[in-house]
Amino acid sequence: YIMIKLWIIALFISAASASYAGDKVELKWNKFDEGLSLAKKTKKKILIDVYADWCKWCKKMDAEVFTHDTVAPYLNKNYVLIRLNGESQEKLSYKGETMTAAAFAHGFGVTGFPTVIFMEPDGEAITKVPGFINAENFLPMLTFFGGDHYKKMTWQEYFSKHGPKDKVSN
Repeated sequence: YIMIKLWIIALFISAASASYAGDKVELKWNKFDEGLSLAKKTKKKILIDVYADWCKWCKKMDAEVFTHDTVAPYLNKNYVLIRLNGESQEKLSYKGETMTAAAFAHGFGVTGFPTVIFMEPDGEAITKVPGFINAENFLPMLTFFGGDHYKKMTWQEYFSKHGPKDKVSN
């Protein structure tokens, strides 16, 4: 009986340690229309990753930033994620209009890749942020928009308090 208890305890410990041993958090990326619908239902902010297939900085953002062990859990908890090829002719619907993904990106002023677009749960745009951003700087940005701090202060004010020198928590 004691051996069974010890075995069960060992099993729990090994399972718990395995889940913290560098396993990457799986992100749920949505197509545009499904993501907008999901955000309305869940009341989560929207993050749109606008990329191009040939873009090496987009691939670096995917590999190093979105999947980072502090960024990924925050994204899953607080955002609906949409991945959008900014050069695609794939059709999407935004505010009652049908357009291509490329036209949507152009309409938002996307001029380079990667670009991240932040939106309210109802699809209203908050802002866009062009270029590669490392995980250390990206997490404070996520919390700035995700926690509605952008409504109360400027990015500079927020970042000076919560930037990389003071690791931001969930």
